[in-house]
Formats: sequence, C-alpha cells, structure tokens
Amino acid sequence: MNLTLSDTEAILEEAARIAREYLAGHADRDEPVVRYLAPDALRRRFALEPPARGRPFEDLLEDVRETLRYSVRSGHPGFSNQLFGGYDVAAIVGEWMTALLNTSMYTYEVAPVFTLMELALIRHMCGFVGWSDGEGVFTPGGSIANLMALLAARNRALPHANVDGLRPDDRLALFLSDEAHYSVTRASSVAGLGTSAAHKVPVDALGRMRPDDLRARIADARSDGLRPFFLSATASTTVAGAFDPLEELAEIAAEHGMWLHVDASYGGGVLLSKEHRELMNGCDRADSITWNPHKMMGVPLACSALLIREKGRLAATNSLHADYLFHDNEAASYDMGDLTLQCGRRVDALKLWLSWQALGDEGHEERIDHLFELADTMREMVVERPAFELIRYPQACNICFRYVPPALRDAEESNDRRHRLGELTVKIRERLREEGRLLTNYAPLDGVPVFRWVASNPRVTRDDLELLLDEIERTGAEF
Repeated sequence: MNLTLSDTEAILEEAARIAREYLAGHADRDEPVVRYLAPDALRRRFALEPPARGRPFEDLLEDVRETLRYSVRSGHPGFSNQLFGGYDVAAIVGEWMTALLNTSMYTYEVAPVFTLMELALIRHMCGFVGWSDGEGVFTPGGSIANLMALLAARNRALPHANVDGLRPDDRLALFLSDEAHYSVTRASSVAGLGTSAAHKVPVDALGRMRPDDLRARIADARSDGLRPFFLSATASTTVAGAFDPLEELAEIAAEHGMWLHVDASYGGGVLLSKEHRELMNGCDRADSITWNPHKMMGVPLACSALLIREKGRLAATNSLHADYLFHDNEAASYDMGDLTLQCGRRVDALKLWLSWQALGDEGHEERIDHLFELADTMREMVVERPAFELIRYPQACNICFRYVPPALRDAEESNDRRHRLGELTVKIRERLREEGRLLTNYAPLDGVPVFRWVASNPRVTRDDLELLLDEIERTGAEF
C-alpha cells in the first residue's frame, strides 16, 4: 500500500483523535473498565486471521476503535488489578516517538541520543540507590532483569561457567523468601541450576523474609554440600507489598560471600520519596537491583532497569563482541549491546526520560507520596467497615482484605472459615470482572485467596474507593 504524505497525515490525525477520546474516557466513571466478552464471543466480533489482500485504512481505524472498546482500561480509576495503572502523558508521547523512530539500542551509531539518555537515567537511578559509579541497562521487564542479575552472580561465583558451562561439582544454592516473585525461581532453571537450587525462606507476620530462618537455610545448604552464592531480597512483594529487611540481609550476604540482589520491581520508586525511602535502607549494599518505573512511577509498559553496583559485570556476563554490529570508532565505548541478553532492544529510555523531564524528582516524589496516602485511606476504610477484614498490616501500597458476610463476622477464625471466605472472594471478584464496571484482583495469601488492591493510579479518589467496597459488599450479599 503506497500512501501519500497527505494520506499518512490524515491517518495519524485520526489515530490521535481516537487516542484522545480514549484517554478522556478514563475520567468517565460511568465508562466500564472492561466490556467483558467470553473468548468465543470476542473471537466472533473480530476478523482475526490475516487476510490475503490488504484492507483500507478506514477499516483498520475502525478495528482500532473496536479493539479499544473491548480492551481493559488500565488507566481508569476502577482498575486495580495489577501493580500498574494510570497514565503519564509525557511518557505516552515518548512511546509514540519510540515507534516513529523505530531504532534499536545496541549501538551509539543507530541510537545516539537515546544511548546518552539511557546512560544519564542509569546514573541518576544509581544515585538514588547510593552508588556513585554503578552501571545498568534497561530490560523488557523485571523477570529478565532478575535473570540477568542471577547470571552475573553465577559467573562471579563460577568464572568458567560462561564458557564451559556447569560442571558436576558446581552445586550452587540461592535463597529467596516464600513470597518472592516466581521469576527468581524460574531464573534458577534458565541459568542451568534447576529450580531445586532455589531455597525458600519463611516470612514474618508482615511478609518479610526472616533473617534467622535464612541463616538456618544457609547452614542446611552447606551441610548438604551446596555453595550459597545468591540472595534475592524483595522490596515490595507482589501480593502483600512487604519489604525484606535489607540491612540484615546485607550482613548475612557479606558473611557468606553471596551476591545480594534486590528485586525492587515495584518498590524501587520509594527511593524517590524522602518520607518512605527508609523501606529501602540497606539497598546501597546490594550488588544489583531491579527497578520497574512502569509500576509506581506510572510509565507505560515496559520500562524496567537492572542496576549493578560494580562496573564491568554486565559486559563480563553478556559480551560476545559481534564484529558485524560493533565497530571500532570514536563512540564505541558508548555501545550498550554487550551489556544485555538482547540484540535488538526498544528505546524504552525515551518515555522515562520525558516523564522525568516533565515531573522532575519532586514531581515523582509527590506522585509516590500520594500513592501511599491513597493506600492509607483504603486501609482505614477497610478497617472501619464491619463487612471487611484487613489481612496483614501493609508496609507499602498493597491492601489485602476480604469480605465477610454477616453470618461469619462473629465466628472464630478457623481453617474452615478462612477457606469459605477465600471461595467467596473468588466468586465476588469473578462476578465483578464479568460485569466490567470495576476490575480488582485476588491472590493467595497464606494459602487462601484474598482481595488485593494496589494504589497505582494517582487519579483515584476516595469516592472511587467507596464504590469498590460498596460493590464488593453488594455482590457478596448475593451469594
């Protein structure tokens, strides 16, 4: 299809109008979060198979409208289903420009401005961690960042592994909490260690890794002939939002010569808040940190960074010196392709750079402090209403709770009561999901499903929170 310049301009103008109308819908509380259709019904609504002959752009733009109509509005105040939400206009512009420029981040030659942007952002983020001379790279998400950190740790522990692979006597052990993200265990498998090398440590009443139990697990591993090499702490666990005690874990890691990694995919943003950054105390002693600005900072997916305290570790782990790509010239030292598992890599730095330029450190701090205030408000509302029970006192922006029908409100806590309430949680949530007006999530906590609400959208109001609790209570009364 050969388009003239005027055709292209008209298409882009219409696409921008569609986007503008869609964003305006986020402010309309009568607009549903999702117009839910079952898979078969949704499949019938769209001509999904690629055609043999191309279609007019007018038809494609109508498909765009329909796609938006039946997609989840993650920027809507009624969306609290994941650890992200809301929207950032400056970052959206960055996302559009990323597609417009269509380049890759492997060399300065094809991404000169973006290379310098990414390096500047990495320096700035390392500064918030407390490192004056760290390094880092943007990744497709926190799972890949966690994997890259584990690979760097493995290669430090076993310098031969990068070339020769693992030997029969390379019996490594890594440690993480019972409530750490599953990507760490999966990374153990991908790195050739097997999931059995990942030793889970019990958590306390708030969901934080217990240092004494960690010491016991390490001692057990050593007695079994294993070599402890990697400790993965979590800064805001996925369900309960717990922050592991980094200072104590750093001491233990140092005692045993282990690489300390902090999965701060969600919690990294608290480093920008003077009021809440104490939750990350001790992170400066880590060897690596995963930080996802697409969560607490509100940048569009995906925007994730792996930060490393010691320069050179990324290249030592990933570099293969592809001579067709990397050339010896005056800008070669800025090439970033050998710092990552990827070859082609999106310009994810641009949207974060624009967001940071628009908000500054202070604006992001205000956003994050406001999210904590929203979480406090939600917690107070849950505690005050007799139809709800708070599950664990939250450290951060995750509020876990359950609806309790009148017949069970005065009943003593028991496994039967917990499981009945867990089953009711799933039923209520599924009914709300199908209705589409709101979309929040449930997750297992202590083996039983509970509602998990996350403060991620600064446009949420107290009225929005009241509506969610009202709808859960209304729906729960129907079962």
